[in-house]
Amino acid sequence: MLSGFVGNQANVDRAILVTRGVEGVQLVTNNMTLKDGPATIGNTVDDGIITAKVRSALLGDPAIKSFDIAVVTRKGEAQLSGFVDSQTQIDRASELARAVEGVKSVANEMSVKK
Repeated sequence: MLSGFVGNQANVDRAILVTRGVEGVQLVTNNMTLKDGPATIGNTVDDGIITAKVRSALLGDPAIKSFDIAVVTRKGEAQLSGFVDSQTQIDRASELARAVEGVKSVANEMSVKK
């Protein structure tokens, strides 16, 4: 699963192509999001703080396998990705992320392990 914020469609296409070329990869799921303009230094610092707070909230909840969840933030949008054991964990992680001060929205790109 590919996730995160990328600058343009060419970067998305290249990441998918490179990933498909890795031995053992059977399927590539694209959950990448195109950036909507440049981030300022202030956005970048704020986003780093928000990311840390979301990770901390996930770590503090015993029902969440937080080490299986990646968090990336851009302009207040927290993107959660990874594979977890249940839809309940996905819902709880999204709920925790939304409750973090500074989070404007949550893009939930998590999947249940098969």
